[in-house]
Amino acid sequence: MPTVPGPDPRRVAVVGGGITGLAAAHDLAAAGVPFTLYEAQPRFGGVIRTERADGFLLEGGPDAMLAQKPEALALCRELGLADSLVPTSAPRTVYVLRRGRLHPLPEGVLGIPSRIGPFVRTRLFSWRGKLRMGLDLVAPRGRAGDESIASFLRRRLGQEAVELLGQPLMAGIHAGDPERLSLRATFPRLAELEARHRSLLRGFRAAARAAKAGPSAAEAGSAFYSLKNGLETLVDALLAGLPAGSLRPGAPVAALARGGDGFSLQMAAGGAETASAVIVAVPPARAAALLAGLDADLSHLLAGISSVSTATVLLGYRRQDVSHPLDGHGVMIPWTEGLRTSAFTFFSSKFPGRAPEGHVLLRGFLGSARDPHVLEGTDAELARVVAAEMAPVLGVRGEPVLVRVFRWPGGTPQMELGHLERVARVEARLAGLPGLALAGAGLRGAGLPDCIADGRAAAANVRRR
Repeated sequence: MPTVPGPDPRRVAVVGGGITGLAAAHDLAAAGVPFTLYEAQPRFGGVIRTERADGFLLEGGPDAMLAQKPEALALCRELGLADSLVPTSAPRTVYVLRRGRLHPLPEGVLGIPSRIGPFVRTRLFSWRGKLRMGLDLVAPRGRAGDESIASFLRRRLGQEAVELLGQPLMAGIHAGDPERLSLRATFPRLAELEARHRSLLRGFRAAARAAKAGPSAAEAGSAFYSLKNGLETLVDALLAGLPAGSLRPGAPVAALARGGDGFSLQMAAGGAETASAVIVAVPPARAAALLAGLDADLSHLLAGISSVSTATVLLGYRRQDVSHPLDGHGVMIPWTEGLRTSAFTFFSSKFPGRAPEGHVLLRGFLGSARDPHVLEGTDAELARVVAAEMAPVLGVRGEPVLVRVFRWPGGTPQMELGHLERVARVEARLAGLPGLALAGAGLRGAGLPDCIADGRAAAANVRRR
């Protein structure tokens, strides 16, 4: 039974035991700073959920770490997990469903082609669409300031690029609407490429040449990595390095208030505990509720960050019951196809060891800005939707031998237009609350590397104070 720490005013309280809070706690422990990590649920790890069933390895939340942002891979190596890192398997083809047919996405970044040949030959885009995308080479730079993903792609590449690239990518990555998501908050690299090269096509071609010529070219083969036994291995490694007496699973914090020279944490089970500093590492909506009594303006700013509910449906099949070769990583599905499923991942093709011999594992994703009530269906109903929509696309026959549904109510924050200005106002409010730090998905980023970087930065911030 772990020791419950008393009201030590020198402690740092970390509220939220997802990857952000764990990364913050890791750095506090390494620096010898006393802390307590509070997690409302009985388990740590947040949206990272790895399970094993009948020989399948299941990822219910994120399944990979982006290599371009090095924070997640660096933490894995720091924890001694370098030998467990596995790159995505080849071929790394991603398909786009258009008018019921699968088309390989031309080689490039975010679906934007970096080579002329595959782009010219693809049947994904019409000739009119290709010609319109080619005008990017001569189009002027846009005005300074934020704009939506859809506005940016429409201005640079045309409407087909919005419908066949921007929208399915945004639905797959952020479960969002490209007409509302902020370019500079979600994909600032696109704005940087336009500013530097004027043309996206020129910018990506230059980036591709630089990657091939760079010293790390030999390691540049995979954009994503996972861990041999699943991403929860990272959670387990972080927990193993933390003092057991500092861990408080199943201990939700109801509210924060000023208390003496620090903060008072009102516990949902009753009572209060004190700390000299607090790192709030929970989703924006939850943070807004926690901070309502401490700073109403800060709470209001955080409450303005909306979120979307999603579900991940994993289906295991006998290999002989799926006719598609599954020679790639998955399928993006534009809204124009009229399906509820936003994407399929060929999970057992994407990473090794995800399905037993003679079987395949597929992941389907439900929920987006256009499907806000997705979780009103039962698990069986959600699984039937994905299976029925997947069958004609991938040539699936028979029933799945494994079905597992993971639900994420309000699990995907939406960084919409004006998000960066909102975050700047959040930072200004925090400046008047020394000892309080906010971190996590939906503030300064959304992926695992962003959350890890944010958690570690929050730990450094409270240590300096």
